[in-house]
Amino acid sequence: MLRSRSSLLFASILLLSSALVVWWTIFQVGASAELAAAGTALAQSDVESAARALGAADAKSLTDLAASRRLMFASEGAFLLLVLAGLGGLWVASVRREQQARTAQDRFLAAATHELKTPLATLVLLLESLRDDRVPAEKRAQWLGNGQREAERLERGLDNVLTAAGLRATRRRGALQIGDLAEDVRTAHAAMQGRAAASGIELVAACREPVPALRDATSLQLVLRNLLDNAIKYSPTSSVVRTELRRDGHDAVLEVRDVGIGMTADDLAHAFEPFWRGGDGTSGGTGLGLHLVRELVEAHGGSVRAASAGRDRGCTFTVRLPAEASR
Repeated sequence: MLRSRSSLLFASILLLSSALVVWWTIFQVGASAELAAAGTALAQSDVESAARALGAADAKSLTDLAASRRLMFASEGAFLLLVLAGLGGLWVASVRREQQARTAQDRFLAAATHELKTPLATLVLLLESLRDDRVPAEKRAQWLGNGQREAERLERGLDNVLTAAGLRATRRRGALQIGDLAEDVRTAHAAMQGRAAASGIELVAACREPVPALRDATSLQLVLRNLLDNAIKYSPTSSVVRTELRRDGHDAVLEVRDVGIGMTADDLAHAFEPFWRGGDGTSGGTGLGLHLVRELVEAHGGSVRAASAGRDRGCTFTVRLPAEASR
């Protein structure tokens, strides 16, 4: 939207500049003809005719004509300078946008490479170890469990990338159906239990009653799992990640709360931007998870916000979705 508005403004300024150049050209051609006529009259010592040829009522009005022409030229020159300044500003903004896009792309490629190659490398090592019979029988179950979690991590990363590409290309949401958000939360918790257990994190869900809502189940699972994955990633070992679901008037309110590294004011301001990774940027991830959360929640007519008291004081993500009226 911002780019289309900039393009429209650029086209408008360019059109105005072209119109001004055309007008000046026509004016100068006309002025040349006036000078030629005035020169002919002066050659015949006819000052009054020369004055009228230049556009004045008589010879005495030539001074006023000169003053008005000076004012006209000065004002049009100032306008042209403003137009050129506007074009320069648009060019600078375009260069900055391009630079930001390149920076974001480089950041994304670096993060995606890390996020996708790490589980692949783990899976390759696991398969090679199993092939060469280097895994003790008593540890096979543990290794296979680790491999499954790495495969799930790889799947989440690919889902995020493909979903982000789809959202940018179509900006459409999936098919909406009535479903119980409490059941959706339990499904997401079950899917993330292995990931949480491997990190020494306990997942707790508080869903006191069914909360029916019109939602796309697949998109909502991506929202829930990204929020849980984010909370697990930034939480210390032996801590708890809590998910609470409740009704608030006509809305369903979902909160995912952790006691992890928290967020600074700068992190909170950029948390939902694509390719943004808070803190020192070394915690992995493509920087797409929270961006997708916002896009998918807003596609459902809802909203999401992040809150934190500061670094090392945990974080709470609150999602509000329209709830279906009880029947």
